Amino acid sequence: MASFIKPHSRWSQVWRAYLFIGALLMVAASLVYTVGLIKRLESEPRIMSRVFARFCMTAALPEPAGEAPETGIIFEEVIQNINFPVIVTDRQGLPIAWRGIDAKGAEFDQQIIPPEVAERWERLTPEEPFYQLKTAIGELDHQNQPITMTLGQDSSNVVTVHYGKPGVLRELRFIPIIQLVVVALFVWIGFIGFRTIKLNEERAVWVGLAKEAAHQLGTPISSLMGWLTLLKDGGHPPAEVVPEMEKDLAHLNKVLARFNQIGSIPKLQPVEVTKLTTEAVDYFRRRVANMGKDISFEEDYQQTCEAALNAELFLWAVENLIKNAIDAIEGPGGLIKIKASRNGQKLEITVEDNGRGINPKNQPKIFRPGFTTKSVGWGLGLSLVKRIIEDYHGGRIKLLFSRPGATAFVINLPLPSKSKTL
Repeated sequence: MASFIKPHSRWSQVWRAYLFIGALLMVAASLVYTVGLIKRLESEPRIMSRVFARFCMTAALPEPAGEAPETGIIFEEVIQNINFPVIVTDRQGLPIAWRGIDAKGAEFDQQIIPPEVAERWERLTPEEPFYQLKTAIGELDHQNQPITMTLGQDSSNVVTVHYGKPGVLRELRFIPIIQLVVVALFVWIGFIGFRTIKLNEERAVWVGLAKEAAHQLGTPISSLMGWLTLLKDGGHPPAEVVPEMEKDLAHLNKVLARFNQIGSIPKLQPVEVTKLTTEAVDYFRRRVANMGKDISFEEDYQQTCEAALNAELFLWAVENLIKNAIDAIEGPGGLIKIKASRNGQKLEITVEDNGRGINPKNQPKIFRPGFTTKSVGWGLGLSLVKRIIEDYHGGRIKLLFSRPGATAFVINLPLPSKSKTL
């Protein structure tokens, strides 16, 4: 039904494009923020490593400064909270302090390289204690450039700080990759979902078109069968029946013309609105008896005007409203009222019936494609009416009220500034 969904599809495509761009911007902003956070966190180990090295050297000083209360505070509040590996080596490359190193024989509280280990430092084997501490120095240097520091006034008092990355920082580095994978997964799922929805919608459209065709053809065909029965029974003279049969055949041609407009842009021309509504009412007035209904029609056209319409499509919409009203009337004494009046630069057309009404919980859903409370049908009628009135004629249609015994729909059509009042 390209002609009925074209404007909607165009705006839907624009909306999806904005949604896609917005999602990309959000992902990009999240990635930039995460990368920036990681870089800020990377600077903290460097600062803390310097503090750790100064603490170790200060604590080792023979002067009273090594026993100052501040030294204990630094140890308790700063050093104990270090969450990354760090090793401080002297000028010979021997460790003098370390933290966060999981190595056999290199516990933090020991902090002393035995003389026999220091002598064989370059020749340590994997089975010996402190070998892992030795290999850890190279691993830390691979992660970060070591820091060389001169402590105190003595230029010979030089140490090198080797530090790594906190465990949480290593985990954070995977967040951008995880984000990209998750986004790609969601995009893939979304693509599959949209594709499935699109295929289902296309199937529903074709099924709906077939059922709508049957719905549109049903009334004139059943009417023709009724006229043929009357002719066979001889109860009515052919002079009365044949003109009605010709009207049914003309209605069939109109149905074909409506379906021929599917896929094309309808042309709007100035048309007398009440002429079309009267045509729809007259057609159903002579045929409700063949439907097994006891229904009368009332028309009240206080003022009528010309409006820019596509006659076939607008007549299709009015017929759908009248057909729904007929279906809603179940008992005898049915009444359908069609009113038209001008309200400023709008023409109001009201279709009211005294049928069973619409359940309040269903009223917000009546214009949704596919919604129906009938045992047969697929719910194209009112959604089709809404598209014809609003998408192609720039009007509005709404349910005015509905309760048992009274239901009314109102159509508001815009009138040109120089609309001719008839």
